[in-house]
This record gives sequence, C-alpha cells and structure tokens, in this order.
Amino acid sequence: MELVAARGYFFCRYCGSFDFPEGASGQGIKVLGQEEATVACPICEKPLSQAVLDGEHPVRFCKNCRGVLLPRRSFAAVVEKRRAWATDPPGPAVPLNRSELDRAIRCPVCKARMVTHPYYGPGNVVMDSCAACDLAWLDFGELKQIVDAPGKDRGRRDDVPRSTGDPSIGGITGARMIGGSLETQRGPDLLDLVFRLF
Repeated sequence: MELVAARGYFFCRYCGSFDFPEGASGQGIKVLGQEEATVACPICEKPLSQAVLDGEHPVRFCKNCRGVLLPRRSFAAVVEKRRAWATDPPGPAVPLNRSELDRAIRCPVCKARMVTHPYYGPGNVVMDSCAACDLAWLDFGELKQIVDAPGKDRGRRDDVPRSTGDPSIGGITGARMIGGSLETQRGPDLLDLVFRLF
C-alpha cells in the first residue's frame, strides 16, 4: 500500500482499495440514505450515498474512498466557514502534487469529463469540477488540507456566522432536488471567496 501522507490514508494501486487509520474522521459528513446505483464514485466506481456536510450542505459521499461530490457554492461556503472558525494552529504548507493534474475522471451526474485543476485558494490541492452540473469532487483529506492551510482568514469568526441552517428543515439551507439529488440554492461565489482569502 502507498501512503498518501498529505491526506492521511493508504491506497493500493494493485487492487484499488483504501485504508484509513483509526483516527481518520468522517469529515463532518452525516450519511442520510443508502447508496444509489445510478450515481457512482468517479474514483472507485462504488455507489455514492446521499449525505449532509456540516449539518447543512447536501452532498454525495463515497463510503469506500470517502470522496465527496458537492455543489461548488457549498464548497465555497464550507471552506469559508471552516477556515473562519478554525481554532487549531495551521498545518505546514504542503506542495502541490502535480501528478494529480494528469488524472481524468467523469462527473457522476452527467458523465462528462471533469476538469482537473489546482484549487486557487489555500491548501495546494488538485480538485475536479464539472461546470455543466456546477459540482466539485474532493478526495478524502483535501477539504481538511484546505482548511488547515496557513492564511490570514483562519480564525476570523466575526466575518462568518457559525450556522446558517434553518432548524425547521434540519439545517439544510435552501435544499432542493435537482436530477434526483439534493443541491443547495446559489450561495457565495467561489471567486469572491478566493479574493477574500487574501
């Protein structure tokens, strides 16, 4: 097995299996339902489950590789809030793994090739996005790497409220069904978030 040190898990290139140390957290994910055979993980091809991230953002989650498929605007809101509310010291800067830019994965919803690109905020991660579906794919540990990266926006709680969810709907703000999956309504713009980080 090969250690993916920056993200804290092991991966076997031979059989495609993942191994997560006992201390690996659930990333703030709560699985809501069973896997759906029609929406497969772009990495390990296992069915994705409907889930909620941080109690308010509907996402799809792979129980096998622990990757997350989420609306790009939810991604921006989660990054902004988690960085603003971070209390632990930032982790060390991690260099971008340029070999990850060579992968080609398909969007689990529309099956088109996702664009693989560096995330242009803190954390030096390579992420995948589908402009047609307005979705982003994050591998296990990438969100934590972004949140833990150094930056002046960490710990600035006054700028971002702790919770924006409406308790009457289980904390899922503006949730709606699109193409058979939960998705949040438009929120903060990703580029606006990136510019506010620096």
